[in-house]
Amino acid sequence: MSLKLPAGFTLLEDEKPLWHGRMSLQSNWFLILVGLITLVIGIGILLLIVVALRMISSEYFITNRRIYVKYGLIGRRTRELKNEWVSNFAISQGLTGRIMNYGNILISTPGEAIGYNVMVGVSGPMQVKSLTEDIIQKYKKAQEIKTSIRRIEEEYELGRVEKTKYDALRAKYEDELKKY
Repeated sequence: MSLKLPAGFTLLEDEKPLWHGRMSLQSNWFLILVGLITLVIGIGILLLIVVALRMISSEYFITNRRIYVKYGLIGRRTRELKNEWVSNFAISQGLTGRIMNYGNILISTPGEAIGYNVMVGVSGPMQVKSLTEDIIQKYKKAQEIKTSIRRIEEEYELGRVEKTKYDALRAKYEDELKKY
């Protein structure tokens, strides 16, 4: 499955796109309702345009190495979070969000000025959260394996590990790394 890359987003080496989303139509239900009710007096068209612009101008993108969040049509805000920066996830969902299956995903990042980033109005927030947690977990496991490979290389270069043991361990780690 090929995912559309957000404008201005460039994939890094070995980076794979895994999920792409926008603010959901369901999360704008109130503006749509008011827009439809007030359609006869002309204000409704403006509200429906606002809904369309909100949806078009928000973009969320997840790869095996980063999370990208973009908001705004005129004034733009973008955030790219490296997977190693993510410390926690939370879901914010009101009653209508539970009924219509949309919500906000809060991504905690220690050391950031605001401490978290938000994907607003995401359809199926629990599934997206689970997918993202799985991606982060796999990323961190792959980093641990790469660290083990570097460690065994250092040991070999220092003469502390024989060539046969080094080759066997490196092959084992590289096979394990292919899973992630």
